[in-house]
Amino acid sequence: MFDLQDTLQAIICAGLYPNVAATEDGIVRTALGIPNQSAGPTTKGRPSLYDGKREVHIHPSSINSNLKVLQYPFIVYLEKVETNKVFLRDTTIISPYSILLFGGSMSIQHQSGLVTIDRWIQLAAPAQIAVLFKELRLTLHSILKDLIRKPQMGTVADNEVVRSIIHLLLEEDKSPK
Repeated sequence: MFDLQDTLQAIICAGLYPNVAATEDGIVRTALGIPNQSAGPTTKGRPSLYDGKREVHIHPSSINSNLKVLQYPFIVYLEKVETNKVFLRDTTIISPYSILLFGGSMSIQHQSGLVTIDRWIQLAAPAQIAVLFKELRLTLHSILKDLIRKPQMGTVADNEVVRSIIHLLLEEDKSPK
């Protein structure tokens, strides 16, 4: 059976970005004022999540609320609610590829092999891979802009770059971690 879960998660990321949160593994700690010495999980063995400004928690009604470990260090959410804590509702775990393709501004630190998105999300990636993702992102934006201007030109599914991006997302889980 053909599994489109990663592709759907990437589409959700594109639609909900910048509503993203990350575990300590996925953030630039100094950007959020978090000390380098981690206190570890803070809520019943669940990983700590941050939204770029502060610690947040998955709402108990979310399907991901009971997860002790996340497959990837990133989630997107539809709604943020503040009661006694800041809660994220309607969450979806997203992959690093989704963040690289549909996240905010990208900064590549060639020497350290790190990519920073929106000055607080951090991914480890060889510089060559990061640059390729940056170019792929620019190409995708150009294709979508052209299709919006001239919808009679065809469909997104007919485009070889879009098909390649879908293939890349489908293959992500198969790549060595």
